[in-house]
Amino acid sequence: MGKKQYILIFSGIVLIALFALLPKAVIIDNTESVESAPTAETHSEDDGHDHSDHDHQTDAAMGAHDKLPADTQNTLDSLEHAFSSAKASGEKSTIANTAYELLFRMNKFDQAAGWKLASYGQTKNIEELKEGANAYYQAFTFAMSEQKSAKMAKLARENYQKYIDINGEDLDAKVKIGMTYVVSEAPMKGITMIREVLAKDPEHQLALSSLGILSIQSGQFDKAIERFEKVKELYPKDMESRFYLAIALNSSGKNKEAIEEMKYISKNADTEEIRLSATQTLAEWDN
Repeated sequence: MGKKQYILIFSGIVLIALFALLPKAVIIDNTESVESAPTAETHSEDDGHDHSDHDHQTDAAMGAHDKLPADTQNTLDSLEHAFSSAKASGEKSTIANTAYELLFRMNKFDQAAGWKLASYGQTKNIEELKEGANAYYQAFTFAMSEQKSAKMAKLARENYQKYIDINGEDLDAKVKIGMTYVVSEAPMKGITMIREVLAKDPEHQLALSSLGILSIQSGQFDKAIERFEKVKELYPKDMESRFYLAIALNSSGKNKEAIEEMKYISKNADTEEIRLSATQTLAEWDN
């Protein structure tokens, strides 16, 4: 089983699809230049991200090509009409969040993001701006095409930056911005941003695991093991990172250690998805 397949079966983990879409030339520690990744689509200033009513409609329609069950679509159509008809900001926000929660539960993250940002447009609650950016980031990480990955990365990056501009520096958001740059025309800019986070906080969980994933992708398994061993030491209950540690160990020829790690995950993970993924991977390794 190849690296891409390992990631695809691990469907509960953020960055699973991103892993397969990263530019193959990204080398974290030993290279000063890399090939360009696919260029993100450009967006105009009025493409649906200043949170007006019209702009919400543009955002909400962005994922219209993803077919929804008829009853769900009918519900969303009703919510869209109710949102347009509502006069009070509080009412609009409630409607938008109802649609957001419905779509997020269905993993329709890009459409959910549009609704969350519509609510932010009414409330100006800065945490809703971050939640909207998070939803676009989810859409980015689960995108199964380079085109959609690039589009969602750009939208996530723009909204995280708006959040930081208003709220001040947020290290998690900075790491995620960095990861969106990795699939842009400036991947080294993204890697530099993640390293800057580690310079400020050497124990930053997301920064360590993100660089570990990039190390696996670029074939630097020893570096990946180093990153994920540190995450394991600091955050032993992070089963997602331990899964990646097992993959890196196996890829570097340390099969015994990899199997022991995967067995631990299969017995101790707190979600069925991770346990199932570990069990499936162990079965593959036995064949």
